[in-house]
Amino acid sequence: MNFMMTTTVMQTSRAKRLIKMLERLIKKDFLYTDTQLKEMKAQLRVVKQELAEAEAKQSKGFGK
Repeated sequence: MNFMMTTTVMQTSRAKRLIKMLERLIKKDFLYTDTQLKEMKAQLRVVKQELAEAEAKQSKGFGK
């Protein structure tokens, strides 16, 4: 496994953890103001989009 592949794997695992964390925080919406919730939802949307793009670029199989 070369350096670029290792970096990509680390970035995707970090992004997946960030997605899980943001989703858990958003479920507890009573703890945050409306502006904080909007910012978290925007961050979640961006991270999901970037993860999907990275996985699509890295995919080598059928139907992915």
